[in-house]
Amino acid sequence: MMTSKALRASACLTAVMLAPAAHADVTAQQVWDAWQASMTEYAATAQITTGAVDASGDTVTVTDFALNSDIEGDTVNMTIPQIVFTDAGDGTVDITLSDTVPVTFTTGTDVDVEMSIRQTGTVIKASGTPEALNYDVAADQYVISVDKLTGTEGTIDGDMRVALNGVKGTSTMVTGDLQESSYDLAASTVDLLIDITAPDATSVMISGKVDGIASAGTSSAPADLDFTDPAAMFGGAYVAKGSYTSGPSAYIIAVDGTTTVNGTATSGPGTMSYSVGPEGLAYDITTSDVAADLTSSEMPFPFKLAASSYGFAMTTPVAPTDAPVPFKLALDLSGVTVNEEIWAMVDPSAALPHDPATIKLDITGAAQLDVPLMDAEQAQALAMEPGFPGKIESLSLNNLTVDAVGLNVNGTGEFTFDNADTTTFPGMPRPDGTVTIDVAGANALIDNLITMGLIPAEQAMMPRMMLGMFAKPVGEDAVQSVIEVKDGQVMANGQRIR
Repeated sequence: MMTSKALRASACLTAVMLAPAAHADVTAQQVWDAWQASMTEYAATAQITTGAVDASGDTVTVTDFALNSDIEGDTVNMTIPQIVFTDAGDGTVDITLSDTVPVTFTTGTDVDVEMSIRQTGTVIKASGTPEALNYDVAADQYVISVDKLTGTEGTIDGDMRVALNGVKGTSTMVTGDLQESSYDLAASTVDLLIDITAPDATSVMISGKVDGIASAGTSSAPADLDFTDPAAMFGGAYVAKGSYTSGPSAYIIAVDGTTTVNGTATSGPGTMSYSVGPEGLAYDITTSDVAADLTSSEMPFPFKLAASSYGFAMTTPVAPTDAPVPFKLALDLSGVTVNEEIWAMVDPSAALPHDPATIKLDITGAAQLDVPLMDAEQAQALAMEPGFPGKIESLSLNNLTVDAVGLNVNGTGEFTFDNADTTTFPGMPRPDGTVTIDVAGANALIDNLITMGLIPAEQAMMPRMMLGMFAKPVGEDAVQSVIEVKDGQVMANGQRIR
């Protein structure tokens, strides 16, 4: 696959094509000049060339606009045969591009990709001032297709494309010492088709549709920021945030080769948000009503998996900080079910409850980072050294939930850390705090595992003894453990164990 470094060189041009309104006069020449400045700024490692540029009256016509980039052996080549900037007579400029824009990628691993971006019914209008340009865009359809894909094993034949239908949006680009941009784009539907045959004659077909997508965001960066340097990008000077939403989606899957696979996959509405800034990187994704229904020549029965919701969130510092900043890790996997044929493989006697399973984790805290994680050399050095590359100030277990096969676990807790003391608990800062864990159904689960033959009866004594040592009964087959760490001592339910 094409690396992110090579793709970065063409990102700005693609954004302008899809980008999209202040009320000031701007001319065709000024918009063209602004485009060139944007390309030079955001694709600094790329070579940008043009053929003829004809400025006649109220129109600027650019032919053979080309962007060529070579980063560590990965190359990107994009050509727009013609771009026309026309004064609309009201202080705005209409922009038209060739219906088809070819793009090629090559990588150091000898992967060659020939792509096309095709547009239908596109209207782009620029307004504002040369220093603060606004774009409005509307298009019946944008189609991004892979026309040829050649890898180390040969050429992959077939059809690979994604179509964005009913595209509308706006964007703003402000230049100066601080480069600022914003965008708000949407498509009524998205169609996906992959229908290919690999060099080994394996055929793969994936057809899908998403009902509505929308994306919005803002960013700002110093004019001299090196966008090709991850350490500079995530060092605090680049600030950005955005969101993405999608409607229900459905896919059909068919693979025919040494192994055959057929089935469907669906999901409900989903959201994604991100932010980058001085406090680090944040990412949050949620999806509802996920389901897959597959059959395979390798399985004697169908495989069905469903989940009522899936979510993952992470907030982390990535550059050195002067003081502790927030971090977070969260997981939500709720209402997970599989079909009874799968259960029969692991639980043929139906000893376990087959109710939907749920796993949730929510951890937050504050930490100070001493080194830039995006610096490749320092990151490699950190991988060879144990411990956290900074200081942990606090850690909160806001929620731990495990509800599966009749076992229910819930936990909460809070800790602070003394980073000046790394001897009481060797190699780590001394914690102070309490965590409470409630467990229900543990003995019933152990009995069921004995019935299934997964645990010999004589070996079941050890987990029962552990429950008795570190937990106290609070109900029928329900226990609670309160672990407190204070002044270097560790206590379980008031009994000192360290």
